[in-house]
Amino acid sequence: MAFLKFNTPRLCRIICWVLAVVSASHSGCSDHSLEYTELKQINEKVTEAELKRYLKVIQLIPEGKMPTFPTVYAPAPVWSHIRSLPIEDLVNSEQINMSQLWDVQRISDQFGIRNRLLKKALLRRDMSKEQFISFTLAIGLAASRHQLRSDQKLEEMITKGNNAIHQMQLDKRPFSSLSLEERHRTLHEAMWIARVNRAEHLIQVPPENINLVRKNWDQLKTVLPPQFLKNPLDELTDTLEEHGIPFTVQEDGSDQLLEWTSTNAIIGTDAPDPKPAPVKIQ
Repeated sequence: MAFLKFNTPRLCRIICWVLAVVSASHSGCSDHSLEYTELKQINEKVTEAELKRYLKVIQLIPEGKMPTFPTVYAPAPVWSHIRSLPIEDLVNSEQINMSQLWDVQRISDQFGIRNRLLKKALLRRDMSKEQFISFTLAIGLAASRHQLRSDQKLEEMITKGNNAIHQMQLDKRPFSSLSLEERHRTLHEAMWIARVNRAEHLIQVPPENINLVRKNWDQLKTVLPPQFLKNPLDELTDTLEEHGIPFTVQEDGSDQLLEWTSTNAIIGTDAPDPKPAPVKIQ
C-alpha cells in the first residue's frame, strides 16, 4: 500500500493562509465602509443630486413598508396637578426633552431597528441610516416651512415665546400648589415651549431647501413622514392669543361698520365658565 507524504509545516502554512483570506473576505462584507459619512444639517442646502439619492433609497422600499419615523414635533406640555416640582424646573425639563427629540442618534436608535428592507436599500445606495435621517430632517423641515401661513412670523414668535418662557423660569412655586385657574393659565403659557422649539428649527431652513421642496412637492408629499406634511404650528395655535376679540365697537355705540384692529383688540386668557346645571321645572 502506498502512502502519501505531506510536508506538515508547509501544509499548516497553506491552511492558515486560506483561512486568513476567507476571514478577511467575510470581514469586508460585514463591515461595509462608506466613503462619505458626513450628516446633512438642517441649516445646510440640499442639492438636487442629494435629493435624488435620498429618493432612490425610498424607491427601493416597497410601498407601505417604510418604518415609522420617530416624532420630532413635541406636543404642548401637559403637567399633572400633582406635580410638586417648581414651575421653573418643569419648564427647564420640558426644554431639554424637546431638544433631545431632534438628536439624530436618538432617532436612529428608534428608527428601522432590524428592518432588513431599509438596511438593504441603504446599502445599495451607499448611505448610512444616520445620513438618511439627517436628509429626512432637512427636507422634512423645508416641507413644514413650505406650509406656514404668511402671518406666522417665526422671528416674532420666538421673541414673544422666549419672553413668556423667561417669566415662567422665574416662578419657583410648586405646580401642585396652584389653584385650578393658575394651573390653567400656567399650562396656557407653557404652550410657548413647544411653539418656540418648533419655530427655532423651522427658522434655520435655507430658502434654497424651501424652493427645492416646492419644485418637487408632488413627489415628496407621497414619501415624507406625515408629521412634515402639515403646518407644524397650527396644532399649537391659540385663536385668542393670535387674533384677540375680532371686533371693536364704534365710539357712538353703533354696531355697524365694525372693524378689526389688532392693536386695540381685547385678548382674554381666563378659563371658560363652568357649564351651568340644568334648571328643573316643577
